[in-house]
Amino acid sequence: MFDFSSLLNVHARPFFPSSTYHLSPLTKTFFETALDRLVIWKFPIKVQNRIIPILKEWYSNSTLDSVLTKWENKPSPLSNQFIPLNVLTYNVQGWGTRALEVIDLIFKVDSPVCVFTEVGELWNSFKVPHFTSFYQKGTNHSGGVMITIGKHLRATRIDTDIENTVVVDIHGLSEQIRIIGIYWPQGQMRNLKDLSPFLVKGTILTDDFNATSDEWGSQSTDRRGNSLKKWIEENELTFTPTNSHSSKRSDRHIDLTFTNLNRVENETLFYGSSDHWPAVLRSQNIGFISNGFFPNIDWTIYQTMLVLLEDFWINEQKKETIDHWYQFYVRFLAALKCRLTRWKEREKYRPSLPAYIVERLREVRQVRNKYYRERKIAGIGNDDLRVLLRNMSREVRNEIYKYRSAIWFSFLSTIQSAHDKQESSV
Repeated sequence: MFDFSSLLNVHARPFFPSSTYHLSPLTKTFFETALDRLVIWKFPIKVQNRIIPILKEWYSNSTLDSVLTKWENKPSPLSNQFIPLNVLTYNVQGWGTRALEVIDLIFKVDSPVCVFTEVGELWNSFKVPHFTSFYQKGTNHSGGVMITIGKHLRATRIDTDIENTVVVDIHGLSEQIRIIGIYWPQGQMRNLKDLSPFLVKGTILTDDFNATSDEWGSQSTDRRGNSLKKWIEENELTFTPTNSHSSKRSDRHIDLTFTNLNRVENETLFYGSSDHWPAVLRSQNIGFISNGFFPNIDWTIYQTMLVLLEDFWINEQKKETIDHWYQFYVRFLAALKCRLTRWKEREKYRPSLPAYIVERLREVRQVRNKYYRERKIAGIGNDDLRVLLRNMSREVRNEIYKYRSAIWFSFLSTIQSAHDKQESSV
């Protein structure tokens, strides 16, 4: 006959919560006492139902080591996601009039790296929430280049005094890359050799060159296109083709991207009110690692369990040396945290704006598209739509400003509240 006693560990420490044999029938068990305390404390039934399974595990007929081991080995769905890099490029022809349009576009393409040209002198009038901006002035009031990087990435600007040129290194990706944003207006004299020292491994050189080549999607090759093509070949850069030309007014493809990266794709987006179509550059080899899940810990139940089990640990302290007790207690705290951790799936990165502002941005886009569509057909703009578009844009800007201010105020209030509590406890 099989002897089950042979499976028992004779060296196992007696577990106080499960030792109820010494209690008389009229005496409540420790488990029942804990349930009574939950009722006295007036915990909602919903919270009690979350605590009871944990109490049952604790007061089960087992050793302390086995309970903690069970909690420590609770499975956690940790899966890392590789998110490919998206780089948005867009000649906005005036940041002041198209900043809201840009935010809507960033939401659409989910791009943490953006290059904007012809931003003008109003480039700082409105900032993209949760993005860091790097700007370089142009040769006139309507020029200038701006690169914006999502704050979940780390970016370093490379100093240069070249007008209409921004150079930024981006860290935190699977490979470090360098973005060089270019705006080359027709009237600017530019020596391409000035850019050569900035070309490194992992460089993306992009945006409005005002240069055409029949090898780059235009109908013909101009003088600037020839000189640019020669310089590109000398520096071992490769043109990244797209599905359409970038100019709305002609068949010229002048918003160009060159890189020494592999497996890079470029797509023209038929969106926006500028005379240029935006484009999004995608790399399957370069991106950032994001954990697909994040831990959500029920700290209310955690604190409740500490209070319910306080007597047990006080009694244990009398039986063991302080070092041995401390070792087990620290393990208990970590195991309980693991037991109370629920893993929630993380949504892919998006700029943080509430749903009502996103909806207002869509409404502005609809009015803007209608205005430019009617102006193109009739040859003259509708004044009523123009006034409506201006008022709606102003209102949405104010809403975004108020939202950002409220978030910042809430953050400061939380810090101040924690500081006040700390002072009052001293």
